[in-house]
Amino acid sequence: MSKRIIRLASMLVLIGVMFSMIACSNSSEVPNETTTGATTTKAVTTTGDQSTTAATTTQAVEENPFAEHLTITWLMSLNADYVEGTGMDEEMLEERYNIDLQPWAISNYDPEGLSMMLAAGDMPDFSKLDHAPWDAIGLYEQGMTRLINKEMYKKYFPYYYELMLQNEPSSLFHNNVKNEDGSLSDNFYGISMVVDNKWYYNVPLARLDWLENIGYEIDESLLTPIKLSDEKLGKYSDQVFITNQIFPHEDFNEILRAFTEDDPDGNGEDDTYGGVIFNHNFRSAWADLWWGQFGVNSSDGNFLYEDSVTGDIVPYYAFTGYRDYMEWAVSMRDKGYIRTLPEGYESLAPQGSWYDNLLANWMTGKIGYFFADRQYICRPDAPAYSDRQPPQSIWLNAGDEDATFITWPALAGPQGIEPNSKWGQRRYSLDAFGSGKNRTYLVGAEVSDEKLARVLTMWNDSNTAAIDDPYWSVAKSGIEGVHYTWTGEPWNSARITTDATKIPPHYKRYGGFLAVFSTGGPAVGANEAMTLYTKIFYGEEWYKDYCIEPIKYWSATYVPAEMMQAFKADWDAFGADINKIHAEFRDRHWNGQIANINTEWEQYINQLYDAGLEKIVNDYYNNDDFIAYKTPDLTVVK
Repeated sequence: MSKRIIRLASMLVLIGVMFSMIACSNSSEVPNETTTGATTTKAVTTTGDQSTTAATTTQAVEENPFAEHLTITWLMSLNADYVEGTGMDEEMLEERYNIDLQPWAISNYDPEGLSMMLAAGDMPDFSKLDHAPWDAIGLYEQGMTRLINKEMYKKYFPYYYELMLQNEPSSLFHNNVKNEDGSLSDNFYGISMVVDNKWYYNVPLARLDWLENIGYEIDESLLTPIKLSDEKLGKYSDQVFITNQIFPHEDFNEILRAFTEDDPDGNGEDDTYGGVIFNHNFRSAWADLWWGQFGVNSSDGNFLYEDSVTGDIVPYYAFTGYRDYMEWAVSMRDKGYIRTLPEGYESLAPQGSWYDNLLANWMTGKIGYFFADRQYICRPDAPAYSDRQPPQSIWLNAGDEDATFITWPALAGPQGIEPNSKWGQRRYSLDAFGSGKNRTYLVGAEVSDEKLARVLTMWNDSNTAAIDDPYWSVAKSGIEGVHYTWTGEPWNSARITTDATKIPPHYKRYGGFLAVFSTGGPAVGANEAMTLYTKIFYGEEWYKDYCIEPIKYWSATYVPAEMMQAFKADWDAFGADINKIHAEFRDRHWNGQIANINTEWEQYINQLYDAGLEKIVNDYYNNDDFIAYKTPDLTVVK
């Protein structure tokens, strides 16, 4: 369908050109007039003794930027069985940009296949090689790739270039070819992915019916129901609600108590409790919501914090927020409101990991609060993973099909419920740009500037087009009724993707030509729940109000190379002692062996500093050469 539209447009252009040529052939010929591009000269006519200057105008001749037909080889997808020339999206792009796209039938997740390809000296023009034996620097040193100058972005990919300017200096560090003196150059080993840094994985989810049973009321005007119409979960429509209401910290503590002591399921038995907690030594995104109440995250040890007591920039284990979290966790555990996985839990998932056992306990229907994976709430597909996730795991496994649920942005800390950066979640990606094998697009060594410009132009066009642009919406997502159907109003509801086996061969899509960006926005290709959740999540900009930001972030992006080397030498010298002191204090606290947390915390900090942390703090963390973290400008320029 799209091909006929493109050909019709081409025919109209051709007819227009023919009419223009006819019009020119019927006009009076003007001698001595010369036109080059948009330059117009005046023709002088002499008759006898009289000279006149006749002013003429000519239409500028617009140069076709895609005049030369280019062949471009491509490897950015998982479609190892793809046959070149059979993709609808491939044909659309080829016609518009006068190119011949030739995807290579190798998966970028195939280490052996990629190694064999590179060993043979073969390198696609454009690629993303997640599992290649070398990263972007290594591939360049092997002579397999070329560099990209920033001016190419400025001229042909201004959308990307403006995002780079918005997010200096960190945007420039990724894949940068450093000068001999260590300063940044204008050249890059590869094209750094723009990463969606507006989102986070897990959100609080709780039994709404239990809340109502314990007398906790929520204004219905604050609740947005998740509509479900798919065959599998459609009967549970309007049983999960999204709200931006934040429960005050003390109210949430009381909810956990009531879930444990007030028989919220009404069965007359003492068999329910608030939630699952982990040992202090457990650090994962699955514990971040617990820790985040106190302004510290568990999953990323590179976060550094400004401690209110010492005034120093410190790691999490020397931050007072960590102390306060540990006190809260042990207190709630000792009261029984939140519990570690109970003894005998292996019977629920005997061959499983902690994660399998966590999900197995949740699906018993005896727990009231969950830190749920936002991407899998009410998701009907991927049953091996999705069916074990709450809330659907309760409906499908606990026999409690009438259970209702509520989900909200984050757990508030004791500071109050006003949105701030002192409590909340951790954004999944802290920088606006990413690098490494899985976040770098590579350009082959033999690719000319003209070929690079053609692809950059294509990417620029795709990212500046409106979401419902007739051409780009088809190129990116396919045709409504063929590749997907809407569950409701187009562009305001979810898309249900058509099973690949039911799509006619001539409508097959490659799907790997335009994936340079991952900047969030409406998840129109997701299931109904995810589409609605994303619309609210991004529309209300939860990431601005409910995410913890580091004061500094320890990584090569922000730390000079020589400082990183010096730190390694110092850490090798006394890092083991610091870790030992931390582990002993952490374990003693979990085991209830600390009588007065404030007194012993002060002693613990002194021990850490004496063991070498003072040198680490003074020489590195407080050092001005280690630049402060800057929250990215998350607005996408259009």
